[in-house]
Amino acid sequence: MRPKTVKIIILVSLLALLGLVFTQVLWILEETRLAGKQFNHRADNALSDVIGELKTNHEAVAVPVDSNTAHNILQVVDTAFLSGLMRKYVNYHRLEGEYYYSIVKSSNDSVVWHSAGFSDDSKKTEPFKACLSPVYKGTYYHLALYFPGKNRIVFSKQIGWILLTLIFLTIISSGVILIVFTYLRQKKLSEMKNDFINNVTHEFKTPVATIALAAEVLMKSDPRSGQERVKNYARIILDENERMKKQIERVLEIAQQDHQEITLNLQECDVHKTISSVIPNICLERSEKEVSVNYNLKAKNPVIRGDMMFLTGVITNITENALKYNNRQPEIRVDTEDANDGILISITDNGIGMSREAMKHIFNKFYRVPTGNIHNVKGFGLGLYYARIMTEAHGGYINVFSDLNKGSRFDVYFPYSAAEKRN
Repeated sequence: MRPKTVKIIILVSLLALLGLVFTQVLWILEETRLAGKQFNHRADNALSDVIGELKTNHEAVAVPVDSNTAHNILQVVDTAFLSGLMRKYVNYHRLEGEYYYSIVKSSNDSVVWHSAGFSDDSKKTEPFKACLSPVYKGTYYHLALYFPGKNRIVFSKQIGWILLTLIFLTIISSGVILIVFTYLRQKKLSEMKNDFINNVTHEFKTPVATIALAAEVLMKSDPRSGQERVKNYARIILDENERMKKQIERVLEIAQQDHQEITLNLQECDVHKTISSVIPNICLERSEKEVSVNYNLKAKNPVIRGDMMFLTGVITNITENALKYNNRQPEIRVDTEDANDGILISITDNGIGMSREAMKHIFNKFYRVPTGNIHNVKGFGLGLYYARIMTEAHGGYINVFSDLNKGSRFDVYFPYSAAEKRN
């Protein structure tokens, strides 16, 4: 599938997910609103039933309009009977939660009687009201019913739906995120694979062309030509063949280590001696420029118990990178110091440095800083991967610090005593 098509599918999926979230939020809000209306309707019905039964059991009393004292209403309405009716119809209409009720004079909202537990805080809640005129035909009084926890009760009814919605949205969101993550990972792997193939092609193209040219010269040369000339071309073929052989062995070695435990041949290794012998040779062999190397070897105990071959490989690969990725006169600084039952080696260069994004992947297998189709720097992206797994095989670690266009510093820690086998 074309990358553009995949991006469109992912974008559409994300928009669909956002639409689904928006729809679910609206649906929950609407459900909450309807639940509130249902609660209000049941509360109004409960009050209507209470007034209806009060009317049935009390004879309506006609009181002059100016006889508006609370004493008169309380003579008509039996509060104990009223409490029984409230309890009966609140339960009948399935109204949950604490509730209070009172008899209120409508003209000034003064409470003439209230149920147990009623307080001024209860009046902060908007009450449900029912007029008491069917029972007391004098001054207007009404029955007020309060539910302080109404909103919490209504919302609690939606908790189950909200949780289910959140669970399904989490599952769907996780799936979409996983798809996006997998796509980006596959895209990255595809780029690394293409880069690796391009590098392999480039690495083998030069020696193959050289061998072909040398063989063609030998075929066309006069058999009577000098032996020295024949030896020179044969040496060229042998050298290029050896070069390709080493490249193949290096790739196979990394591939083999991916499937097997790394076995360390432990022995006493003097890190200072290894650095002093390896780095000058690498600078001499791998750089066409004069390399300035400054040593600041301050570790008091430079001897570790490790695998000399792998230790040499780690230092070699880091030094090679310092030389390869450098457009200026190479300058390398090597520091050592004692650190936490081991030794810390720091190799600093004045190379091209790398971005933060590149530093995240620099120790991954086959990863190389993207350069497009330019292959002026040789390699398969295995050197720093090799350095990492060999350092970790010793129980150590490797870190990189870098500034773009300024240089990089690799810190490699080896414990004094490495485990014999580590993955």
